[in-house]
Amino acid sequence: MNHILLSCLACFISACASTSPHVTVSPPFLPTVERHLAAVEGRDIDVFIDTITRTDALRVIFPNGAAVNSTSEVIAFHREWFADPHWRWHGEIVDAQLGTDLSLALVKYSYRDTPDAEPRSSWLALVFALEEGQWRLVHDQNTSLPAPE
Repeated sequence: MNHILLSCLACFISACASTSPHVTVSPPFLPTVERHLAAVEGRDIDVFIDTITRTDALRVIFPNGAAVNSTSEVIAFHREWFADPHWRWHGEIVDAQLGTDLSLALVKYSYRDTPDAEPRSSWLALVFALEEGQWRLVHDQNTSLPAPE
Protein backbone atom coordinates (compact mmCIF):
# COMPACT_ATOMS: atom_id res chain seq x y z
CA MET A 1 0.00 0.00 0.00
CA ASN A 2 2.84 2.38 0.81
CA HIS A 3 4.39 1.70 -2.62
CA ILE A 4 1.11 2.61 -4.34
CA LEU A 5 0.82 5.79 -2.28
CA LEU A 6 4.43 6.75 -3.02
CA SER A 7 3.92 6.06 -6.74
CA CYS A 8 0.79 8.21 -6.81
CA LEU A 9 2.58 10.98 -4.93
CA ALA A 10 5.52 10.85 -7.36
CA CYS A 11 3.14 11.08 -10.33
CA PHE A 12 1.31 14.02 -8.72
CA ILE A 13 4.56 15.90 -8.03
CA SER A 14 5.79 15.18 -11.55
CA ALA A 15 2.54 16.47 -13.03
CA CYS A 16 2.70 19.64 -10.94
CA ALA A 17 6.33 20.25 -11.86
CA SER A 18 5.81 19.99 -15.60
CA THR A 19 4.86 23.15 -17.40
CA SER A 20 2.26 23.25 -20.09
CA PRO A 21 2.75 25.48 -23.12
CA HIS A 22 -0.13 27.64 -21.80
CA VAL A 23 1.57 28.41 -18.49
CA THR A 24 3.95 31.32 -18.39
CA VAL A 25 6.50 31.64 -15.65
CA SER A 26 7.02 35.21 -14.52
CA PRO A 27 10.53 36.54 -14.07
CA PRO A 28 11.92 36.76 -10.54
CA PHE A 29 10.39 39.73 -8.72
CA LEU A 30 12.97 40.73 -6.09
CA PRO A 31 15.84 41.30 -8.54
CA THR A 32 13.64 43.84 -10.34
CA VAL A 33 12.86 45.62 -7.08
CA GLU A 34 16.54 45.62 -6.12
CA ARG A 35 17.45 47.01 -9.54
CA HIS A 36 14.84 49.74 -9.16
CA LEU A 37 16.11 50.71 -5.69
CA ALA A 38 19.71 50.74 -6.92
CA ALA A 39 18.66 53.03 -9.79
CA VAL A 40 17.20 55.52 -7.32
CA GLU A 41 20.16 55.35 -4.95
CA GLY A 42 22.61 55.65 -7.85
CA ARG A 43 20.62 58.33 -9.69
CA ASP A 44 20.52 56.16 -12.82
CA ILE A 45 17.63 57.51 -14.87
CA ASP A 46 18.01 54.93 -17.68
CA VAL A 47 17.70 51.96 -15.33
CA PHE A 48 14.92 53.74 -13.42
CA ILE A 49 12.94 54.17 -16.65
CA ASP A 50 13.57 50.53 -17.57
CA THR A 51 11.90 49.38 -14.31
CA ILE A 52 8.69 51.44 -14.61
CA THR A 53 5.46 50.93 -16.53
CA ARG A 54 5.32 51.55 -20.25
CA THR A 55 1.86 53.08 -19.81
CA ASP A 56 1.38 56.68 -18.70
CA ALA A 57 -0.46 55.57 -15.54
CA LEU A 58 2.37 55.56 -12.97
CA ARG A 59 1.51 57.49 -9.81
CA VAL A 60 3.95 58.50 -7.08
CA ILE A 61 2.58 59.75 -3.76
CA PHE A 62 5.14 61.54 -1.61
CA PRO A 63 5.37 61.48 2.21
CA ASN A 64 3.68 64.91 2.42
CA GLY A 65 0.69 63.70 0.36
CA ALA A 66 1.64 65.46 -2.87
CA ALA A 67 1.36 63.28 -5.96
CA VAL A 68 2.77 62.97 -9.45
CA ASN A 69 0.06 61.40 -11.59
CA SER A 70 1.57 60.19 -14.85
CA THR A 71 4.61 58.25 -15.96
CA SER A 72 5.88 61.15 -18.05
CA GLU A 73 5.64 63.48 -15.02
CA VAL A 74 7.37 60.88 -12.81
CA ILE A 75 10.24 60.61 -15.28
CA ALA A 76 10.55 64.42 -15.48
CA PHE A 77 10.56 64.66 -11.67
CA HIS A 78 13.25 61.97 -11.36
CA ARG A 79 15.43 63.53 -14.07
CA GLU A 80 15.47 66.77 -12.09
CA TRP A 81 15.87 65.04 -8.71
CA PHE A 82 18.68 62.77 -9.94
CA ALA A 83 20.57 65.83 -11.23
CA ASP A 84 20.93 67.12 -7.64
CA PRO A 85 24.20 65.63 -6.31
CA HIS A 86 23.55 66.51 -2.66
CA TRP A 87 20.82 64.16 -1.46
CA ARG A 88 21.37 60.65 -0.14
CA TRP A 89 18.81 57.84 -0.31
CA HIS A 90 19.03 54.23 0.77
CA GLY A 91 16.24 51.67 0.79
CA GLU A 92 15.96 48.15 2.19
CA ILE A 93 13.30 45.62 1.21
CA VAL A 94 11.38 44.64 4.36
CA ASP A 95 8.73 42.40 2.82
CA ALA A 96 7.45 41.30 -0.57
CA GLN A 97 4.19 39.75 -1.69
CA LEU A 98 4.30 37.95 -5.01
CA GLY A 99 1.18 37.68 -7.13
CA THR A 100 0.58 36.34 -10.60
CA ASP A 101 0.33 39.72 -12.31
CA LEU A 102 0.71 42.24 -9.44
CA SER A 103 3.33 42.16 -6.69
CA LEU A 104 4.20 44.42 -3.79
CA ALA A 105 7.50 45.32 -2.19
CA LEU A 106 7.56 47.06 1.18
CA VAL A 107 10.70 49.15 1.55
CA LYS A 108 11.97 51.21 4.46
CA TYR A 109 14.21 54.02 3.31
CA SER A 110 16.36 56.76 4.70
CA TYR A 111 16.64 60.12 2.97
CA ARG A 112 18.96 63.09 3.56
CA ASP A 113 18.74 66.40 1.71
CA THR A 114 22.52 66.73 2.07
CA PRO A 115 25.21 64.29 3.20
CA ASP A 116 25.35 66.01 6.62
CA ALA A 117 21.59 66.37 7.17
CA GLU A 118 19.67 64.31 9.67
CA PRO A 119 18.11 61.31 7.94
CA ARG A 120 14.35 61.03 7.56
CA SER A 121 12.81 57.59 7.33
CA SER A 122 9.77 56.55 5.34
CA TRP A 123 7.90 53.47 4.25
CA LEU A 124 7.66 52.86 0.55
CA ALA A 125 5.04 50.53 -0.93
CA LEU A 126 5.99 49.68 -4.50
CA VAL A 127 3.40 47.93 -6.65
CA PHE A 128 4.71 46.20 -9.77
CA ALA A 129 2.63 44.75 -12.60
CA LEU A 130 3.69 42.10 -15.04
CA GLU A 131 3.93 43.86 -18.43
CA GLU A 132 5.20 42.11 -21.53
CA GLY A 133 6.94 39.49 -19.39
CA GLN A 134 8.69 41.99 -17.09
CA TRP A 135 7.86 43.39 -13.66
CA ARG A 136 7.32 47.14 -13.96
CA LEU A 137 6.47 49.72 -11.30
CA VAL A 138 2.87 50.97 -11.50
CA HIS A 139 2.42 52.66 -8.09
CA ASP A 140 4.81 54.22 -5.55
CA GLN A 141 3.36 55.16 -2.14
CA ASN A 142 5.56 56.93 0.44
CA THR A 143 4.58 57.25 4.11
CA SER A 144 6.70 59.24 6.54
CA LEU A 145 7.80 57.69 9.80
CA PRO A 146 7.86 59.88 12.90
CA ALA A 147 11.26 61.28 13.82
CA PRO A 148 12.97 59.31 16.59
CA GLU A 149 12.60 60.84 20.04
